[in-house]
Amino acid sequence: MVGRVIFWKIAMSSQGFVIAASGKDYIETAVAAARSLKVAMPDVPVDLFTDLENIPGTEVFDQIHMLDKSWFRPKFESLVRSRFEKTVYLDADVRCLADMSDIFTVLEQFDIAMVHDPLRNSAHAQRVWKTPLPNAFPHLNGGLVGIRTSDAVLDFLRDVQETIISENLTSDQALIREKLFASALRLAVLPPEYNFLDYRQAEMFGFLHSAPRLLHHYKFHSRHDKRLDSARTVAGLVGPDLERHINSLIEADAQLTPGASKKVRPLVDKGLLGKLRKLVMSVKKGIVRLRRG
Repeated sequence: MVGRVIFWKIAMSSQGFVIAASGKDYIETAVAAARSLKVAMPDVPVDLFTDLENIPGTEVFDQIHMLDKSWFRPKFESLVRSRFEKTVYLDADVRCLADMSDIFTVLEQFDIAMVHDPLRNSAHAQRVWKTPLPNAFPHLNGGLVGIRTSDAVLDFLRDVQETIISENLTSDQALIREKLFASALRLAVLPPEYNFLDYRQAEMFGFLHSAPRLLHHYKFHSRHDKRLDSARTVAGLVGPDLERHINSLIEADAQLTPGASKKVRPLVDKGLLGKLRKLVMSVKKGIVRLRRG
């Protein structure tokens, strides 16, 4: 199920997605990501920045640009060299589930757009580059980076890239977070459904929740397990029941489906296990009331 966002759209020539991928496995992963983007937003261009030519499947991309430097963080080169006025970079291990082109409208007012990382208590999210920041300032996931091209934004990106190279850093998120905290750039923190990292959370979602637009998971990577091709599809990752539930959430999302009135219950409340869970919770609440009485 693909939703269509209800939003005024900017001229398509001024905006687009970029994916950067080095090596055959990453390119195969990027092709699958681009195909999902084209299903959700067929009119929005998707460019690839890569180090290899003539890889099967890459015809899905509108333009292919050869990387000047093939290294582990080609995202910054792809953002700096992007042909678009407003660019959304995506990691290759994503699947687009619904129209997310309203990010480009956000970039009319903001310099950079990223998504809050929900796994903020992880060791990865708690990394510090130089200066610990207040937890109230967002921990940002680098799998989606939207920019409006300007001298200030390009200088920021080049500075981040040069710092990663000069200090031989293995991760960019702590660095980006600290440099954004100290910069004058306008940062838009997007809702988690625009870079949905923990798909199991969707089991708790009902019709009052916004549906995931982009699913991001390392198991989408083609090198993860060559024996499990289906794990690189949405159903292969989340299971058919949760995939159907996510599709129902998209149908119930008023921003994606005009006039939506569908009532969707959380998946955890459905079926035999859902009924059993409700029964157990009811019994526990009854015991608490009896003890208080």
